[in-house]
Amino acid sequence: MQDRVRLSRRRYGFDKGPAVALLDACAELGELSGALLKETGYSASGGTPLSSSVRIRAEYGDVLFAVLGFADAAGISAHDALSAALVDYESRFASRAPQEERTDHG
Repeated sequence: MQDRVRLSRRRYGFDKGPAVALLDACAELGELSGALLKETGYSASGGTPLSSSVRIRAEYGDVLFAVLGFADAAGISAHDALSAALVDYESRFASRAPQEERTDHG
């Protein structure tokens, strides 16, 4: 996916550097947050089921595009960064897993 984002960013002139790419990612996350608030009626307890929301899915797609665009602009492999983060989270929170899960996975 990062390669596809890279091609799109270059094709359409979005490759303005990591600072602009990071600001774009923050802006897109803000748009997703705004959409979530509107669709849930500004309620933390619910509203419209988000899985059925076309707008939420579209905004989330924009966030992913922008975050992958930042990774590309900053020279970061999104795959490698996420893999390292997963290892970190798994080691940090392994003691919180239910006993049967810890037994199954080491």
